[in-house]
Amino acid sequence: MRRAGIRRSFVAWAAASVAVLAIPLCSSVTAMADTPPVPAATTSAFQVPVRFVAGCLLLTVLACDYPPPVSTVTPSATTGASGVVAFAVERSATTSRYCVAVSVNWRNLTTGVAGTIALQLVERDPSGPTAPGDWCRYAPATVVTGSGMIAAVADVGASPPVDGYQILVHPGLGTFPVP
Repeated sequence: MRRAGIRRSFVAWAAASVAVLAIPLCSSVTAMADTPPVPAATTSAFQVPVRFVAGCLLLTVLACDYPPPVSTVTPSATTGASGVVAFAVERSATTSRYCVAVSVNWRNLTTGVAGTIALQLVERDPSGPTAPGDWCRYAPATVVTGSGMIAAVADVGASPPVDGYQILVHPGLGTFPVP
């Protein structure tokens, strides 16, 4: 029995020595904090685009489209920076002469924060001819939504053109995550 006791104490001593030596030897590696990767910008088109009808009043019958076409604008949301969204709008190729203001109402479903942003029309250069892609362009707008799942509804502005009308067929709808 005496031999077994000596062996056990020797094994315990050896294990304790290895543990004591391993701590300073293994911890000599410098710990470095990993910087979180910058997320790539992700653009999500709204799942439902905005559809509307815009036309002119009978006073300007020579410049009117009859029947007025149904126009579509497709909002999108670009996320990249944490808690920040850039809303933009692309207009479909229609023959409507009217450019209407678009507003986006958004809500962060995770935090409850909500807001509204108007996407302004970019002024055309009147000095030369207008290219078809420059007819109705919208300036993107950036908002701080916070991180989480965002639900957004887009519609046409409340004020119709001075010499015309606009009727919302259906608003646009989009949901997307924000890092």
